[in-house]
Amino acid sequence: MIEHAPGTRIGPYQVRGTIAHGGMGTVYLALGPHGEAVALKLLKADLARDDLTRKRFEREARMAQRIDHPNVVPVLDVGEHEGAPFLAQAFVRGGSLQDRLDATGPLTPAETARMAVEVGGALHAIHAVGLVHRDVKPGNILLDEEDVAHVIDFGLAKDSQASALTRPGQAVGSLDYMAPEQIRAEEVGPQTDVYGLACVLYTALSGSAPFAAKTGMGVLWAHIQEEPPPLPASVPAPMAWAVLAGLAKEPGERPPTTVEYAAGIAAAVPG
Repeated sequence: MIEHAPGTRIGPYQVRGTIAHGGMGTVYLALGPHGEAVALKLLKADLARDDLTRKRFEREARMAQRIDHPNVVPVLDVGEHEGAPFLAQAFVRGGSLQDRLDATGPLTPAETARMAVEVGGALHAIHAVGLVHRDVKPGNILLDEEDVAHVIDFGLAKDSQASALTRPGQAVGSLDYMAPEQIRAEEVGPQTDVYGLACVLYTALSGSAPFAAKTGMGVLWAHIQEEPPPLPASVPAPMAWAVLAGLAKEPGERPPTTVEYAAGIAAAVPG
């Protein structure tokens, strides 16, 4: 994989450094035409030659441009560089929730409740335009310099009015945060993201995903069949119950929206 050095131009953007490498491509810190900092996501050249992957990436950009919410990182521009598509997003200073948990350990109940409301609102905005994120995880939640949460990465999102750009029978998502219906490659909806958010909040409060003790297929089986271990005793019981409500095995048994789910958690935190 070719990495673009600082000073390289990708469309109207000048690369300043590398933020991250991922399965789909590389994310660069770059400067725009007016000196604004952006996160520039460039699809890998070999993936750009795959029609399915390219369509999926381009759809990610189109979907994100339809969403206007303060806790969703906006897509500012879409283009192509040497045959590979790219998208430019607003640059959020800070790191991911995963970075935060790795550095300082679990969040407090109050911090977790605030994040639940912010992420729940962002996901609800995604659902309002007919999309399902399907990959809600700590690495896809950025915390800015004031600890405000922002949802990123629509690469796995599905338009509920169209077929997913994945191959038939393919379960898509991150194992530790996948809802049972995703694992079974069944239809997904907003309550799929309720489950993903529940896994994230469980992780934020405990320091590990609900079934982190499992490996491989054991994780998938646990999501489908097993109850998660109890949350730490430091989590108020009403809040623990509210969080676990999002981990119901059947979508219809979970709160119907991420906003309602988050509101229930916030209401359960002692004032």
